[in-house]
Amino acid sequence: MANDAEAQIEEFIARSRELTGKEVRERGPWNNEASADAIRHFAYGIDDDNPLWVDPDYAAKTPHKKLLAPPAFFVSVLYPILHGAPMAAPLSSLIGGVEFEWFKPVYEGDKLRASSVQKEMFEKTNKAGRKLIFVIGEFTYWNGEDEVVARATGTMIRTLQEGTSLLYDREISYYDEAAMEEIEAAYRAEERRGGETRYWEDVSVGDEVPAILRGPLTIGDMVAWNAALGPSYKAGRLGYLDILKAPHNAVITPKIGIPVKNSQQHEDFTLAAGRGMPGPFDNGVMRFAWSTPFITNWMGDDGFLKRLNCQVRKPMIYGDTIRYTGKVKEKGDGDSVTIEFTGVNQLGETASAGDSEVILPAKG
Repeated sequence: MANDAEAQIEEFIARSRELTGKEVRERGPWNNEASADAIRHFAYGIDDDNPLWVDPDYAAKTPHKKLLAPPAFFVSVLYPILHGAPMAAPLSSLIGGVEFEWFKPVYEGDKLRASSVQKEMFEKTNKAGRKLIFVIGEFTYWNGEDEVVARATGTMIRTLQEGTSLLYDREISYYDEAAMEEIEAAYRAEERRGGETRYWEDVSVGDEVPAILRGPLTIGDMVAWNAALGPSYKAGRLGYLDILKAPHNAVITPKIGIPVKNSQQHEDFTLAAGRGMPGPFDNGVMRFAWSTPFITNWMGDDGFLKRLNCQVRKPMIYGDTIRYTGKVKEKGDGDSVTIEFTGVNQLGETASAGDSEVILPAKG
């Protein structure tokens, strides 16, 4: 049985390597226009109520004059992850990180399209001797004027699923009344720069970025995330036929043995265990999207988020919180500011790490 699995994985590696340099489309776009409804739907799905995204009256009074799409909105145009060759193999999937670079803002009404290319595929072996297969995708997004407005890199890590053994095994956290009071206080303390312009000249290396807290992660959060991207799967006959085309997007439902889209594991403890986790766990693209308000809150309406890289260091499972903190790492010439950040969970573990570049206006 082990030899059969190893043979399947070697075939997966060989077939996936053949995709390098080629355009690969694993799913169709959900949003191809930044409509007001689509923007609001996405923003609420990632727990980001910035009025620049969701309040047209507010946006009309800013220099933008109209609603902006949140920076992460592009992931609902084309999901920035590729899985390798579509074949049935006993592999688990973990997203290692997502990086975006933005070139132009996207406004309400803008048309959008995208392409995806498998940029690279390579193997590593971790300290436990487990083989890790990295699939690197590059994603390009255009507006209706055929201008490149963003480019992304997504890293998918695939590894052998060994029976029912857990890839990540720890207890789910419990929050008492005092802990929930601290969480509520953190929610209420969240700051947004908004209409108060942050100038490049007023920023110094070492300045701290106000912290934000996300979580405790619930089933509702993950359902909202799937909804933000659009319907994550078709049901019944159509869903089953879709899975046959892309078995790498499926997981077997314990007890009854049928395959379902792996996004359903986010809503069920039994399915999560089948994926190697003690409970439902977050999605690495969701992690990236949840980190963006940490930067956009700080930079204000007049800033432009140029680049953000969010690496997943630990899975975020049901009930986890993540607290983002960061500081200004360096200032470039004229208008650029680089921020480094970490996301720490309730156990004190670094769950995320990354950096971003922001363009701020100059005085005068």
